[in-house]
Amino acid sequence: MINHNKNSREEEVESLKTLFNYLETSNIKYHIDRYSDLSPYIFISLESINTKIHFISPIPEHKKWHSEQLLSSINSRFPENRIIHLWRDVWHSRQNAVLSRIAGLLGVTNRIFARTLEVKRIDVHTLNDFIEVNHISGSPNSKIKLGLYKGEKLMAVASFSGKRKINDRNGLPHQSYELIRYCNLNYHTVVGGLSKILKHFIKTYSPDDIMTYTDSDWSMGESFIKLGFEKIDHTSPIAFNWNEGLNTREKMNQTTEISYKVFNTGSNKYVLNLNRINN
Repeated sequence: MINHNKNSREEEVESLKTLFNYLETSNIKYHIDRYSDLSPYIFISLESINTKIHFISPIPEHKKWHSEQLLSSINSRFPENRIIHLWRDVWHSRQNAVLSRIAGLLGVTNRIFARTLEVKRIDVHTLNDFIEVNHISGSPNSKIKLGLYKGEKLMAVASFSGKRKINDRNGLPHQSYELIRYCNLNYHTVVGGLSKILKHFIKTYSPDDIMTYTDSDWSMGESFIKLGFEKIDHTSPIAFNWNEGLNTREKMNQTTEISYKVFNTGSNKYVLNLNRINN
């Protein structure tokens, strides 16, 4: 009899060989853990930074395991750890960006100070080309696009929505913008980069607040909290259809033929209330 679970676990380890090679080359200690009561998938533990990478590689035998709250229950099981839920499709399509994010957590990136960089407007092609290589997600539509340059070299980008006139929690009208994306050049950390871009944006557009969302599969929102953002909401886990032929998640709509439903951990919403700060 073929042990499909054993085979799938061996395949998981094999598919992560690039990650293991990177960690070993960087002299980062790690070990592979399994918590069968929590997940059929493996965890890569990085004890030096209290982080566990949960590698989710769906196969038909694990369909029943996927439910709306299970990933969140894993986070609750390890309250002292950062849990990264790394999906197979993200790993296979954006390995360099994933390794760069991990390098940033480990503190082994090339550091450059934002005070040495210049903020410039960039066009949609420059933004999309940069994000496609340096971010673990795609580049949604945006209105305002900014880059941090060292000479002619683009070191970081940020994209924002246009102005939205909405009412605040007290019913008062104000101008709100959304920070949609921010990312550095792979394997680089721009120290003070997001802060510099936000200061430029606030000076130029005079927003009453700036909101942003963080992917709970990856982010705990620390960088935004340090900059004065306040967590105000958590969105529920989002359901996707796992395309078994393409090994990727697909957004679902009324016409989607669902064969394998999987869920992420949702997202957190943060707001930088500039009226309150300025007052």
